[in-house]
Amino acid sequence: MRILVVAPKYTAKSGEFYQFPLGLGYIISALRTAGFEVHTLNCNDSAEAPGQQVVRAVSEINPAICATGGLSPFLPEIQKIFRAARLAKPGIFNIAGGGVLSSDPEAGPKVMDIDAGVIGEGEETIVALARAVQLGEDLNTVSGIVFRAEDGRIIRTRSRPSIVDLGAVAWPDYKALGFDKMLNRQLPSDNYFYQDHDRPRAIDMITSRSCPYRCTFCFHPTGKVYRERPLDDFFRELDSVVSEFDIQMVALVDELFSLKRARLMEFCDRIAPYKLKWVVQLHVNCADDTTLRRMKETGATYISYGVESMSPPVLLSMQKKSKKERIHSVLNNTFDHQIGIQGNIIFGDSAESLATANESMDWWANNKHLMIYVNRLAVYPGSPDYIQAVRDGLITDRLAFIEDQGAVNLNISQMNDDDLDGLMHKVQLAHRTLLSLAPLRRFEAQAVSEVDRDNLHTIAWDCPRCEHQNELKNFQVHPLQDYYSMRMTCRACHARFDIRNPNQHPFEGRPSSAEDAAVFAQAQEALAAGRKDEAVAILEDLTTRRVWHYPGHLLLSQIAKESGDALWAMKHIKNALFRYPFEPALHVAFADQMMNEGALGMAKLHYDQALVLDPNHPGVQEKLADLASSKWTDEQRRTYFVSYSEKSAPVRLGESSEVKGLRRNEIEFPDIAELELKSKELMALS
Repeated sequence: MRILVVAPKYTAKSGEFYQFPLGLGYIISALRTAGFEVHTLNCNDSAEAPGQQVVRAVSEINPAICATGGLSPFLPEIQKIFRAARLAKPGIFNIAGGGVLSSDPEAGPKVMDIDAGVIGEGEETIVALARAVQLGEDLNTVSGIVFRAEDGRIIRTRSRPSIVDLGAVAWPDYKALGFDKMLNRQLPSDNYFYQDHDRPRAIDMITSRSCPYRCTFCFHPTGKVYRERPLDDFFRELDSVVSEFDIQMVALVDELFSLKRARLMEFCDRIAPYKLKWVVQLHVNCADDTTLRRMKETGATYISYGVESMSPPVLLSMQKKSKKERIHSVLNNTFDHQIGIQGNIIFGDSAESLATANESMDWWANNKHLMIYVNRLAVYPGSPDYIQAVRDGLITDRLAFIEDQGAVNLNISQMNDDDLDGLMHKVQLAHRTLLSLAPLRRFEAQAVSEVDRDNLHTIAWDCPRCEHQNELKNFQVHPLQDYYSMRMTCRACHARFDIRNPNQHPFEGRPSSAEDAAVFAQAQEALAAGRKDEAVAILEDLTTRRVWHYPGHLLLSQIAKESGDALWAMKHIKNALFRYPFEPALHVAFADQMMNEGALGMAKLHYDQALVLDPNHPGVQEKLADLASSKWTDEQRRTYFVSYSEKSAPVRLGESSEVKGLRRNEIEFPDIAELELKSKELMALS
């Protein structure tokens, strides 16, 4: 029986970097080992639309089964594959897998044109399902799937136990999806980990599956049982890929690399002779000084830590099983050992309030050298947060939530929407404009490229921490993403700094044309004559058409502030600074606005950045001296986020009477048919 396995489109442009779909590599190996005729299609290898590629492949191969999968953010691309396969062959059997299906199995057949879905680990289940399809057997006999019955009902079969012996799982088929071609196109700009080499050759591998922790924002696609792979099997595979692909770097993409110190130390001893660079994800409880030292000695260049928050109540709510003091100590110890750090603070947990957010932000502001990213919590399908949000009625339509990619917009925190909105505007601005700048020595476009990628540059810069003179070749500068600056890693101490893009035009878009100047003057005249609404309409049209016109944003900010709307005043000045991060006057203007709001900590950050850009900028030293004076309390100086609304926060996770006291990771999915029935009943009542 022929089976077509398809890798969805991961990038907007063909030939750009994407992470190899390791899960599909394992599925292909499992099917081939079982004797099936497996054909593959990687939609990223062509500029042609994925749907057209799939139609052509199905028409030429005539497979009985089309299989694909991935994580929830790739749902739209996965939907295209199944629609195209059905168009080319109406009788084809479509199978989905990965997080996009496992996160909410009963919803899968309703949001994707599939006949069945593989829940959790796929190697054993996909083989059993394919055999059942081949032999025409009752799908109820296949454990670990969801399928659509002939009468249209969605049926979920009994669960399949996790694979205990990971050493018995066939190694992923890298070549089937064109990994060798991907490898030849890798660039140092593709991943922070890759910047140790001008021509990186990195591979993703695993040494374990799932995670023993039950963080409430996290979903584990391979199940809830943590299992470690035998190191003998891992190093046999490593020998194979080093020989076949000439690998220099290994990214261990386990959700958690190791719980046992002895295993981690054994790994270090065994990987040392390979002279490879490697990166792992660790829990802070697993990283002591001796371990970090040995990891550094044997090639570890980066460690990814799950930071998430620096507020004890939020860490407890997230079930992180880590303490603020421990996180702080481990991160700084890792930095001292000159190992790079990857980590995130995510705002918006169910216990998050302005007070807890200020606590985390205060830590971030005083530890910027660690380069921890700041972002908003996303409520991903399948996570305990998602399950509780469904139970509490925050998600009333699961299908719409999944299809509309609502994970990044749902507010489950203790804050009202205005306050969370204002907080995230400040966080985004801090991430974009509060830069740790390093001196640039050379920035040249490369005339000749050894890689089939465009916009490649040679960039030389001096590390402010260790004074190492870095020179990176083949660094791809993206016109939009890197318009202002690029974050780069020192090859000696692995600290990260921001490198200003010298091709950025700092004065572009100011009212240089006579037409723009006339429109801006018209708005000023209307405002002076008391016609505020007219002035606002003119300015909003101007700043929409000319997004670089920051005087328009500044005037809109002033109007909003005088009208008592602090949130919109902040948003408008943020829009100006967002587009001019190297303009010290704008940092001062934003800091002044923060002072008016009472966000003194945020004000200090932007006053400090103004001095970084212009040490002699007038009035800033005096304002910083005022901030340091005794008229402000320490608590006031640690305030970064303030309330923009008097509205109370709505009921959030865990507050409804029927689920109060339950742990989110112990709650099972409610039946989707039951939810739909209840929804119809409520609509009838209303």
